[in-house]
Amino acid sequence: MRVDSLIQSLKVLIRIDSVIADLKFRARLSQIALLAVALVIGAFGLIMLGIAGFQFLKDLWGPVIAALVVAAASFFLALLLVLIAGAQKPGKELQLALELHATALDALITEAKSATGDLTLAGNLLRGRFDSSLIGLVGPLATLLLRALRRKGTSTVEKA
Repeated sequence: MRVDSLIQSLKVLIRIDSVIADLKFRARLSQIALLAVALVIGAFGLIMLGIAGFQFLKDLWGPVIAALVVAAASFFLALLLVLIAGAQKPGKELQLALELHATALDALITEAKSATGDLTLAGNLLRGRFDSSLIGLVGPLATLLLRALRRKGTSTVEKA
C-alpha cells in the first residue's frame, strides 16, 4: 500500500537527517579541537617568543618596543591557526548525505501526494457505502423508535 511506502520514505528521511547531523557534528568537533590546539600553541608561543624576543630586542630597541613586537608576532601566529581551523570543511560524505536527503524528501513528497489520493478515494468509497447503508437503516430504525415510544406512552397511561 502507498501508506507503507510513505512511512518507509519518512524513515529514510529521518535516518539521512541523523547522518547529516552526525557529519556536521564531527566537522565542528574537529574545528573545535584545532581551535583549542591553536589556543594552546598561541599561548605557549606567546610566552616563549615573548621571553626570547623580549630579551633579544630589549637591548636593541628598548623594553617597550621589544614587548610590542613580540606580542604582535605571537598574535599573528595564533590568528593564522584560527584561520586554518575555520577553513576546515566537512568531507564528501556530507555532500552525499545532502543529495540523499533531497532524494528522500522528493520521494516522501511524491508518496504523500499519491497516498493522499488513495486515502481520498478510499474515504469516498466508504462514505458512499455508509451513506447508502444509512438510508436503508433509517426506515427500520424509525419504526422501532415509534414502537418503543408507543409502548412507553401506553404503559404510562395504564399506570395513571
